[in-house]
Amino acid sequence: MGFEWPWIFLLAPLPVLLVYTRHKLTYQQTIDLPPSLAGALHQLTTTRTSHYQQIMRWLMLSIAWLSLLTAIAQPYINNAGTAQPASGRAMTLLIDLSTSMERRDFSIKDEAVDRLTVVKNIAGQFIADRRGDRIGLVLFGSEAFIASPLSFDLQAVDSALQSSGIGMAGRTTAIGDAMGLAIKSLREDPATQKAMVLLSDGTNNAGSVEPEDAASLAASLGIVVYTIGLGRDDSVNETQQFQSAAADLDEATLKSIAQKAGGKFFRAQTTRELQDIYTEIDTLESAQTQAPPLIIRRDYRNLFILIALIFVLLLTVRLPGRVSPV
Repeated sequence: MGFEWPWIFLLAPLPVLLVYTRHKLTYQQTIDLPPSLAGALHQLTTTRTSHYQQIMRWLMLSIAWLSLLTAIAQPYINNAGTAQPASGRAMTLLIDLSTSMERRDFSIKDEAVDRLTVVKNIAGQFIADRRGDRIGLVLFGSEAFIASPLSFDLQAVDSALQSSGIGMAGRTTAIGDAMGLAIKSLREDPATQKAMVLLSDGTNNAGSVEPEDAASLAASLGIVVYTIGLGRDDSVNETQQFQSAAADLDEATLKSIAQKAGGKFFRAQTTRELQDIYTEIDTLESAQTQAPPLIIRRDYRNLFILIALIFVLLLTVRLPGRVSPV
């Protein structure tokens, strides 16, 4: 526990000094009082109280006084946690869920996995590392939908990504519609830095919005767009037939989107390359100076004010004295 004004405890002996000074002045000065007032004071000062009552009253007075001083000193505990300050950035991830994402041409720990599994693993870590940013998630196939609005709750955004499945938004690819939905969300956000990270392994063959038009709109609104083309160039064996794993990838469109929106195009053919791409985007979209975390302080002034009030009220109650043996 810490105190904003710890020096206030120097006033702790003040009541003792006041009592001592009062008694000293009483013995040193003689004041002529009216007979009635003198009699009342004599009766008050000669009223007997038990030793037990005196001790309890002094104890309650001390607790009330020290509690009041503690409240004035503004006690707090600053180990209750920390909160990362807002960075002023907003970013939306756009993830392709078309059926081509089920191809098993990537690997994790030497085990072949589908593309979406790799994206969940690497993009999920990317989300977790963006503390201080507001992150959103748009999933798209034949249609696009906001899986998670822009939020500081990175765990909730990652949970939405991990619960996504191939084909849940349709079997084709509506890149333009996904960009339009993300632009609408980012446009209304008050962040000063805005960006989109678009990942796809196909070509825009669904929806009503052209990707290049969406990229031009994003550029006019100051939204930077990074694009990632997913898929291998070499041929792989799928269902006993050899075919190009990146046959559906429209690399030219993804390059055009990034160029128009002031971003950068990336190509990922392996798990390692995809991880390096997200690391580079994380660097490109990082703040120039890292703000220190905000310390959350829990204020305890009200607690000590309550304690002081309770003991002041107890002082108004007449304490029973101890019964002396006969």
